[in-house]
Amino acid sequence: MRDVTAVSLGDNTVYLVTLDGARVLIDTGPDFRGADALLEEALRGRLPDVVIATHGHLDHAGLGAWWQARGVPVAMHRLDWPLATGEEPSGEEFAALERFVQDCGAPADVALEALAGVEARRRWSAEARGGDYRPAGRDRRWPTGLRYVPFTPAKGLEDAMVPGLELLHLPGHTPGNAVAWVPSEGWLFSGDQLLPGLTPTPALQGHHGAGGPDWRLRSLPLFIDGLQRIRGLAPARCFPGHGEPFGDVTAAVDANLAQAEQRAERALDILRAAGPRTVYELAEALYPRAVRRRFWQIVATVQGVLDLLEARGQAVSDGVRWEVAQAASAARS
Repeated sequence: MRDVTAVSLGDNTVYLVTLDGARVLIDTGPDFRGADALLEEALRGRLPDVVIATHGHLDHAGLGAWWQARGVPVAMHRLDWPLATGEEPSGEEFAALERFVQDCGAPADVALEALAGVEARRRWSAEARGGDYRPAGRDRRWPTGLRYVPFTPAKGLEDAMVPGLELLHLPGHTPGNAVAWVPSEGWLFSGDQLLPGLTPTPALQGHHGAGGPDWRLRSLPLFIDGLQRIRGLAPARCFPGHGEPFGDVTAAVDANLAQAEQRAERALDILRAAGPRTVYELAEALYPRAVRRRFWQIVATVQGVLDLLEARGQAVSDGVRWEVAQAASAARS
């Protein structure tokens, strides 16, 4: 028997997947007050044999410690273990974020506010690993704030062997991001890799040992590679980590890819017309009414687009400003 039970936990959805007798839970669930009781009620005593965390963010792996205390092993790609054990974001990563703000070309007042945001994120990260639940956020995605009790996953993805289930490492959203794939049914459990009606924004994040020229993971090029790989699988149905399961998966993938291409072309057009620009100057040109209000989201989006253009050999940087690669080559000759 092969079956999927979806369990809604605030803004998240986890899935109990039955595969010829084996029970696998996709994602641990977020740890808000009462989430564990909701899970127990929904699963009706059917403990999974293993829990697969698609990645290490607190809303997808926050109940990892709770599951392992009950004797259920949690598997996660080892590149995301630092998120689970409490090692990341490290002090070095916060310092790197501060340097990014200082070097991105933002006006002094915007940079000051963005640096305050870094400090707020540092406090939030520490509080999430504390012993109590904070109040719910303004968006009310979960009934209370989320906790993330540190834990060491019992398995890496390579050790989580479940017949009929393939675990695919698709870095980008995080260094260890993964999806679960049941080829016999065409089922894709996408975590945050593919969401209905939403193109995820690439984050400014450390690579956690995944490698790179500096501290930062080039997330968008990797994310695009992951979408292309999913497209090649041609899934019949997608079970996302947020929202309802959906069909026509290829159309959802293509919408994400088209959005990325549109952003890349707009950025190239501006660089061709205006010449070298800092990250912030390009963000102002692309999103003039939003960049001051949503600095981190917009700047991360623009940096991701520039990473994509750089990976394709279409744009280059001198460390401060970005320009079209052909223009830089012509200026040197």
